[in-house]
Amino acid sequence: MMSRTGDNDKTIDSTSGAHPDVASNEENASIPSSEENTATKLPILKLPTSELRKRKSKSWVWEHFDKNNDVSDPRATCKYCTMSFTCPSSTDTSRLSNHLSRCKKYPYNVDKGQSTLDFTPAPKLDADSCVDLLTDWKSDQEECRNGLVRMTIINELGFVFVEHEGFRGFRRVMQPRLRFILPSRRTIGRDCYVIYKEEISELKKNFKKLSSKICLTTNTWTSVQNLSYLCLIAHFIDDDWKMHKRIIAFCPISDRSEEVIGMAVERCLLDWRINRVFSVTSSNDVALQYLKKRLNSWKGTVLGGEYLHIRCVAHILNLIVKDSLSELHGSIARIRNAIKYVRSSPSRLQKFNKCVEKEKIDFKRHLCLDVETRWNSTYLMLKAAIKFQKAFDLLEKTDNKYTMELTMKSGTPTTDDWGYTGSLLYFLKFFYNVTLRLSGSLHITNNEYVTEIFGLGYRIDSKIDSNDANLRVMAVKMKKKFEKYLDVDNFNILLFIPLILDPRYKLKFVNFIIEKICDATRATKLKDKVKSVLDSLFQSYDTFRASFSGNSSGDEEIDYSFLSNVHDVALDAYLFFKKQQDSDNGRYSKSELDKYLDGYHGKASSSFNILDWWKINAPTYPTLALIARDVLAIPVSTVAPESDFITGGREFDSSWSASTPRLVETLVCVQNWLRCSSQPIHLENILEQTGSQPT
Repeated sequence: MMSRTGDNDKTIDSTSGAHPDVASNEENASIPSSEENTATKLPILKLPTSELRKRKSKSWVWEHFDKNNDVSDPRATCKYCTMSFTCPSSTDTSRLSNHLSRCKKYPYNVDKGQSTLDFTPAPKLDADSCVDLLTDWKSDQEECRNGLVRMTIINELGFVFVEHEGFRGFRRVMQPRLRFILPSRRTIGRDCYVIYKEEISELKKNFKKLSSKICLTTNTWTSVQNLSYLCLIAHFIDDDWKMHKRIIAFCPISDRSEEVIGMAVERCLLDWRINRVFSVTSSNDVALQYLKKRLNSWKGTVLGGEYLHIRCVAHILNLIVKDSLSELHGSIARIRNAIKYVRSSPSRLQKFNKCVEKEKIDFKRHLCLDVETRWNSTYLMLKAAIKFQKAFDLLEKTDNKYTMELTMKSGTPTTDDWGYTGSLLYFLKFFYNVTLRLSGSLHITNNEYVTEIFGLGYRIDSKIDSNDANLRVMAVKMKKKFEKYLDVDNFNILLFIPLILDPRYKLKFVNFIIEKICDATRATKLKDKVKSVLDSLFQSYDTFRASFSGNSSGDEEIDYSFLSNVHDVALDAYLFFKKQQDSDNGRYSKSELDKYLDGYHGKASSSFNILDWWKINAPTYPTLALIARDVLAIPVSTVAPESDFITGGREFDSSWSASTPRLVETLVCVQNWLRCSSQPIHLENILEQTGSQPT
């Protein structure tokens, strides 16, 4: 860039931004030439030389170095060890960064050759500041390491994850100044067990303070090495009326025999010192008979443990559906083979899509294959396939290879196959929805158990006399299996209690349901049995509450000081009168249970929360509130949300399966404790993922 000043031509270096005469002759630089056109003059900035030469240092390295302003010999001096380095450019800081990683006096470095950290304070820091700096560094290191271990557990990451190049690069970008020291995978494993010991100690303390009883569920998980583990889960409602679910044991079992499982549960309860068990939900009858004897010997069960065992509703529904699917095995197999053919190659799928277009089928979902051990995935497969029935029929006419290949197996789907499938889907839809609603993990479901199960039975009964022959045949088959597994004569009476403790329904609604599902003789017998169990339960808890409060008689102390000036005869007469009056009131007054059953509590809204209702009304019905806390915590299903409908038990991640049994228990338990939340878990989206994957 050129500019004229007077009669002399001067050149301004655009890279430096400085005029040659600025430092020597500032006055001449500001005087314009008389011959120069003022409209084209370029102003010359009068800036100090130091400001013109100085450039802003953006790198974090310059926080730890002092830079001189000598143009002939630019150098940077370390603030900690005072070592000096040549630094021709402010942007070339790799040499300085490398020095910090080796500097013995840099506070954030750890000398692995020393057993302790020992460094001299920086020149501009006093002793107290250095101590604070070291303390903060240690605190940051421990916090980051703890967070890394918890992330590994919660997300089910393999321990080798910390040694991956990508993660180490991410750590360098996120915390270049902290210089977080990544632990090895073995250190991560040891840290997991440290967290386990801390969490289990705190959890056991909370269990000792818990005033409610505990409801247990037993389930078996399977590793990829076919090792069996017993998972024992405790469900309870705390003093703030919040539902909780905690895995209290995850131990390997040598075999799957019933007695071994019962003994494993007993060992877990002894380890946790738990004897206040209200119910156990399990599909293993023999193991629970063994456990029932042991719990009765501890004298910690309710009503002698007669209603201790709750059969898993998901397991029962699975047995019913499984029998129904087996009788239609041929039809389902032909439809499954047709889907496999279409999905086997892109060209076949393209041909099928053309058939869909020709038949003008407007259905957004795609064909999906099922997992044969999960009946919900079979339901989803058939539900999607039946929408494309016309497309399959057209494919059979236009694609000879399709007909030839399926004929070699079990044949192409027939009209009868599609008819049976439609009838089956009608019933599977109700089984599917009932299982969804009753397999909740952290919200109350047992108050809906009776209405859902017997509502399902009512649906089956309504189709026995259907005009549709396929529906009629399917309803008869379903009815037979339903009565086998859900006979009211063998029904656990305790499952009626949650419905009675729901203020929207109470005992009258229970009696109404019983009258609908039983004949007159059986209905009367069952209603009397339900009322007897309710009265026994109330009497048991009322006696406990009275003894716990230290006033077994329940009478309040009366202050007779106002009769201090009355004659003794008058006092005796008054006391006799008061005693007689209390006797008459006790004879004719309603009990707490009667008041609840006869009371009107208004209409419940769609957002009704039964735990919130009992939290508010606990002072009015103190004994029933104790019962509600224990009864409403009963889970009616042992199925975990992420393994719903799986008949062979849950399988967990392969990266954990290779670990030792103690480490597996540590990881599974700590993950549950760290993830625990009082928010309900909704299973619809999870089931869509675990049941089947769309194309």
